[in-house]
Amino acid sequence: MRKKGLGPELPGRESQRVCEKLIVSLPGWRPTCAGVNRRIRQGQFYQGFMQVNRTAKYLVLWFCMFFLIGCTHSNQQTPYNESVRTNLYGELDGWQPVSFSAKPFSSLEQHSFCEEGGDYDPDLSTDGKWIVYSSLQHSPNPDLYIKQVHGATSTRLTSDAASEIQPAFSPNGEQVAYASNRVGNWDVWVIGVDGSNPTRITDGASNDIHPSWSPDGKQIVYCSLGSRSKQWELWVVNVENPGNKKWIGYGLFPEWNPNPKIPKIAFQQSRYRGSQWFSIWTVDIVGGEAKFPTEIVSSTQHACICPSWSADGMHLTYSTVSRGQFEKSDDPAPEFNGEDIWIVDLDGRNILRLTSSDSSSFSPTWSSDGRVFFCSDRKGIENIWSILPNQINFNAQKPIDLSQHPQNSDVQAN
Repeated sequence: MRKKGLGPELPGRESQRVCEKLIVSLPGWRPTCAGVNRRIRQGQFYQGFMQVNRTAKYLVLWFCMFFLIGCTHSNQQTPYNESVRTNLYGELDGWQPVSFSAKPFSSLEQHSFCEEGGDYDPDLSTDGKWIVYSSLQHSPNPDLYIKQVHGATSTRLTSDAASEIQPAFSPNGEQVAYASNRVGNWDVWVIGVDGSNPTRITDGASNDIHPSWSPDGKQIVYCSLGSRSKQWELWVVNVENPGNKKWIGYGLFPEWNPNPKIPKIAFQQSRYRGSQWFSIWTVDIVGGEAKFPTEIVSSTQHACICPSWSADGMHLTYSTVSRGQFEKSDDPAPEFNGEDIWIVDLDGRNILRLTSSDSSSFSPTWSSDGRVFFCSDRKGIENIWSILPNQINFNAQKPIDLSQHPQNSDVQAN
């Protein structure tokens, strides 16, 4: 028959031994001989222990019970969750690796806020204070508008049933050249910044688009779809005497270097083999003749289009378009859609991508303060944005200071 114990009977002899060990380890409880310990195990208590408060004894017993129950549960094996299995590198089953893509610092600014239609084809005045652009906000056909870079209001320059696109400020900021189809085919026109005196510069049967001024404002280079060659041709016309014009080669979307010390014209030209992607080229204007055609940047994955010069004439910005956007292909989709803005030095070095391909960005143009303006649909509607490039010259003679953020001297590196 089981002897009387200190409380409810615990399951198993091992549990009993644990309970006994807990009791004899109470503060102030010091057995003095083996006989005393034996009498404790048999349920016989010596006189000093009987004076311990009965409530304290029951608390000790309840503590022992909870301890033993916890030990029993802790020995039960937790079922393995197959859904969180990872390998040696911490990769979860079913997860796909994502390639790293560095994004530029947050220097984006929005300059137009069209909610219907769209604003595009921006160009900056020489002083960097004004933007002229095409807009579909109030008409199904684009018209020209002008506004201050950080202004909220815009002034309409043209308003007719025709389309006016690709505006370009004259070097003195008093006129705007653009392309219009108001007489049927596309021609180059010039208008005052106050909307006065629209003048037709080209009047041939071919389509003439994308005018760009020479640094002295006396000539305009444009591209024309040749009626005989069936190719886009580059022409230079005298603004005061439009009958005086000259063919300088083949290409599309020409841009005259604004620096008179660097007499170059940039343009895009396609290859005649392989992918036939567009690439960015330049020609030197020497004695009125185009010489030394030079390819600045090209890609086998994207078309490089719409070049534009920096104010000092030492850099170019351009946009890219990938095959997956406009052509059917059995190849898997590229990592990014390719509709991005890039910059490159005149010698073809230091290529830098300014935008990430979470949206389409195109039609870049450079401002005199170094910002690159472009059109983007990053908020659903095409609007005009700008970004400030941040480049590091690794060929500089002085050591490069990487201790500070390139846009804020108060931000320190780790």
